[in-house]
Amino acid sequence: MMGGMSTAHLSGEPIPPRAPRWLRAIRWTLGGAVLALACALLGAAVFVASHASPPGPSFAWPFRLVQRTNVLVMGLDRTVSDRNPAIVYPVSRTDTLIAVTFDPRGDRIFALSVPRDTRAEIPGHGVQKINAAHAYGGVPLTLRTVENFLGVPFPYYMEITERGLVHLIDAVGGVTIRIDKDLNYDDNWDGLHIHLRKGNRRLGGMAAMEYARFRHDALGDIGRIARQQQLVNALLAELRRPRVILRAGRILRVFREDIHTNLTPEQLIALAWFGARLPRSHLVTMTLPGRFGASDWIADRDKAREVVARAFYGVDPSLLARETVDVVASPEGGADVRADALARLTALGVRVLHLTSGPLPVDVGEPTVVVHRGDPGAARAVAASLGARLLAREDAAAAADLTVVLPPRSPDPR
Repeated sequence: MMGGMSTAHLSGEPIPPRAPRWLRAIRWTLGGAVLALACALLGAAVFVASHASPPGPSFAWPFRLVQRTNVLVMGLDRTVSDRNPAIVYPVSRTDTLIAVTFDPRGDRIFALSVPRDTRAEIPGHGVQKINAAHAYGGVPLTLRTVENFLGVPFPYYMEITERGLVHLIDAVGGVTIRIDKDLNYDDNWDGLHIHLRKGNRRLGGMAAMEYARFRHDALGDIGRIARQQQLVNALLAELRRPRVILRAGRILRVFREDIHTNLTPEQLIALAWFGARLPRSHLVTMTLPGRFGASDWIADRDKAREVVARAFYGVDPSLLARETVDVVASPEGGADVRADALARLTALGVRVLHLTSGPLPVDVGEPTVVVHRGDPGAARAVAASLGARLLAREDAAAAADLTVVLPPRSPDPR
């Protein structure tokens, strides 16, 4: 029993009939006011405890999001067999990859799911399924792989184990899911037994995790992604409920104990507050465009560029396609600096005219995009993809619209 909710509801039994619409409207109106006040009080309490506003250029007091913020969510597969806990798998791959951008200017959240079997270049390991990056190099290599593949930087990440997902769903009191068909699958070796019936169901953490893991139908991983997106929406619906404030302690404890992230508690509250006040229609979920290969997912690069340009940069992809770039990298930066820059620019669809290693055309201490001409929005997107600053130097005679200057790479704080 959890939070006054019956075990039957949490294990997948039909949920009770809904209250009349007029009564639900009154509850939502009153509940919204209570939730706003409660969140404000919780935010104030955390602020007093931390003696600081949320750090970072994207955040400001009181727990406001002031700039676009990108977060890579990584769901890990299990490293211990449930059937035999003594068996520990040597590596952990990403079962789920969701690239999320919080856009305060457009009041939108875009979540792009990248199928686990997507073929991608993993630095140092060649072209493989993208979920192998975590097995080779953990969080740092996964971030680098996805950033190069999409052309999008992710300064923040969240790494969630199956245990963390189960505990998070239980912490909010379960989720309501519409199951379109009976789901049945048994894996005796791994101890995975999924038996969920069709209909509106109230699922606890374990059942919700099983629902998100199911991929044994004609759609395979793509169908599972749709279920994961449905689970995300259901979880956000629970986080909007006024009663969630009574569970805030449990939720924060899950983030502290079961979820690995470089977001501070204050930043998590800022992101949660931003998402909680948005209409449901302003959360846009997408799947990386592509097609099934023999045993993998082959991205449609043109369609992927369009999705990334519009969702993560707010620009027309045709503007990026018309932009030309020269890249000049310091010899001390190494081959990886040049390779990463080229991968991200190619992912965006800009045309790289020259890639050279030699004396820098301007004296800079950080990656810089020198703007000679062209579209300002496209220039900003190129700079953002590389974590670079913009420097305006109009030059109609320059060979390219932009010159990317790459000094020696600084250590990645992540």
